[in-house]
Amino acid sequence: MVGLDGFAITDHNAIEGSLEAFSAAKAEGAIVVRGVEVSSSEGHVLAFGVGELIPRGLTAAETIEKIHAAGGVCVAAHPKRFPSGVGLELAKTGKFDGIEVINSGSSRRSNRLARKVAEEKGFAVTAGSDAHALEQVGRAYTIVDTVGSEDDVIEAIRKGSTRAGGRSRTSVEGVRYSWETLVEWLRGDFRRL
Repeated sequence: MVGLDGFAITDHNAIEGSLEAFSAAKAEGAIVVRGVEVSSSEGHVLAFGVGELIPRGLTAAETIEKIHAAGGVCVAAHPKRFPSGVGLELAKTGKFDGIEVINSGSSRRSNRLARKVAEEKGFAVTAGSDAHALEQVGRAYTIVDTVGSEDDVIEAIRKGSTRAGGRSRTSVEGVRYSWETLVEWLRGDFRRL
């Protein structure tokens, strides 16, 4: 597991894989945090510790409300990344439990700006690989001391006792991401997740 003690699976607008991994991990004594990367109408919101699908297309405020009602915590995912982040202003003013300050698919500058917002507002910090391929797993990670279960991770985010580790995307990865996005858009294949 690339040196990880556990992981969260947050597929775009889908929860089945996360629930399957959670059940399998529980049987093996491993830590998996259930989750979803929800496409709100204003950008992506991470829902951690939820056992149900949070509907896409709601406002960020409505999405946050649904996540909290489901017993989870919500994190502003890669807030500065265009076109899928919620933006820095909404990250500051929304009722998020935390902000993703290292996303290995985002630029160093974007991650630095997200960290600045988290520090200004006193929000919990998280980090994530945003892995879309196996070799990307573990490039960024959330550090939680003394954790033995999903509940411990969720509580650490609520208390703001998490740390972020890992790296931002490289310049080459940024050029590749921009090129792939442009090609998808030109072919008409681009869909906002």
